[in-house]
Amino acid sequence: MTAKQRAARAKFKAVVAEAKKLRKKNPKLTQAQAVKQAFAISYGKKRAGVGAVKKKAAPKKKAATKVKAKKSKRTSEMHTDTKSHNVNIRVMSGIGAIKRTAETILKNQYGSLAAKKLVESTKRGKRKIQKQMTEIASKIRKIENL
Repeated sequence: MTAKQRAARAKFKAVVAEAKKLRKKNPKLTQAQAVKQAFAISYGKKRAGVGAVKKKAAPKKKAATKVKAKKSKRTSEMHTDTKSHNVNIRVMSGIGAIKRTAETILKNQYGSLAAKKLVESTKRGKRKIQKQMTEIASKIRKIENL
């Protein structure tokens, strides 16, 4: 046995003795609870008995005051402009076509996963595929709600 092992063994024996005292005082305690409390007591004594010098607390700094940014009215509403493209304005055009293509791509993925699921033989594989199908279905619903 190494020196550290002997020290740990001695420490544990002291903790068990302390737990025994605690259980005599309070018979409702379980052995595990008593040992836990005994360890807490032994660690508390060890720290207090060492005589370590306490560190001085650092002086508290004043908390910086937070400045709230004012919300502009333009961020809440979206400006659409289909005629002028040379101005720094958010231009929205062709969303319907983008929406349809994204929807068809996702529906194709969903269909291929459904076919894969029919071929899959293991429960784990089927669950994995079903999870992917659920994610794609939620994406399709989001696109439809745009």
